[in-house]
Amino acid sequence: MSKRRNKQKKERGSSAKRRAQQHKAGFEPTAFKIPEGVELFRIQNTKAKRVDIINYTVGKNNPWADEGEQHYERTYWVHRNIGANSDSYVCRAKELKKKCPICEHRANLMQDDEDRDEDLIKDLAPKERQLFNIFDHKEKDKGIQILDISFHLFGKKLDNRINTEDDDEDYEGFAELEDGYSLRLGIEEKTFGGRTFFEVDSIDFKARKDDYDSDVGVHSLDDLITVLEYDELKEIFLQTEDNEEEETKDKKKKKKKKEKEEEEEEEEEEEEDNSDDDDWDDDSDDDSNDDDWGKDSDDTFEDDSDDDSEDDSDDDSEDEAPSWKKGMKVIAKIEGTKYPGKITSIDTDEEEADIKFEDGDELTIPFDDIIKEVKKETKKKKKETKKKKKKKKAKGKK
Repeated sequence: MSKRRNKQKKERGSSAKRRAQQHKAGFEPTAFKIPEGVELFRIQNTKAKRVDIINYTVGKNNPWADEGEQHYERTYWVHRNIGANSDSYVCRAKELKKKCPICEHRANLMQDDEDRDEDLIKDLAPKERQLFNIFDHKEKDKGIQILDISFHLFGKKLDNRINTEDDDEDYEGFAELEDGYSLRLGIEEKTFGGRTFFEVDSIDFKARKDDYDSDVGVHSLDDLITVLEYDELKEIFLQTEDNEEEETKDKKKKKKKKEKEEEEEEEEEEEEDNSDDDDWDDDSDDDSNDDDWGKDSDDTFEDDSDDDSEDDSDDDSEDEAPSWKKGMKVIAKIEGTKYPGKITSIDTDEEEADIKFEDGDELTIPFDDIIKEVKKETKKKKKETKKKKKKKKAKGKK
């Protein structure tokens, strides 16, 4: 067989193998590449895991380590639920400090005071994730696997465990090839919204029995990050934006229809009020009295304008980040689904809150994934106030 046919056969074999691995993993990531022959580390039961996280030589753009240093993780940020397939894509602004079409769109949404969509603004915010080189002692045949996980679900707990070590402990170098530590991960099964999932509940360190050689086979995590060009990312994002525009148009149509119905109701009410006003006008023959009435109406109108300024200040306060309080009813977003609950405790330093849900479960949720539930009521009150002002203004002109 010729060398050329050998090469073609090898390429086909690699492609088939990669496809089989990705199919087994359940998805093909769009934010990073999985090296050929490498599997993603997964937690699928409550059995405790004993794993080693191993340092690698840092490449370019690692936000927490300089090129050439030894480091244990790769932090990156993604925009989630983008495009027709609702995939995740690396944020160009966070990763490269360059223009990002999704961040630009989000900035425009934040400037839209009339149709401001707080939920969409939060959904489009870049989310922090991490990659790790990880060795599972129960799956030695798989070699060094890759763990891809949200910072809030693992890395945050790992940081806290290291920062709260006792004086006689030194876990900072846990990921070094020599004299490193193994991690014992306690796993807890949780149920939420009818779904079951597994979460790292505790992290303990234990000195490794054996050191690793320099050729252990860790992966250069910086080289795995996939950053699309501006135009390519914009084209993918526009598919989502087009759908959002259609939804926005539908919302505006419904809003206009509702406003028209309310205006018609107001006109009917005003006609009834005007019949009473006509009786009053017939009884008043003194022009000076008419002038006095007109003057009073102007004064009333000026008072309303002062009220407008107060309302505007209230509106501005709504655009600021909500002030979370214990007992507040909120909506929590978990994996794209919204669940109502009540705040039981708040950690402002970590920017997260414990929320108890209707089914009795209680989870810790980052502030970024919490929505204030009372916003609709506020808008309703605001609309009622505007209706009252319109009526006063209409009477003043007459």
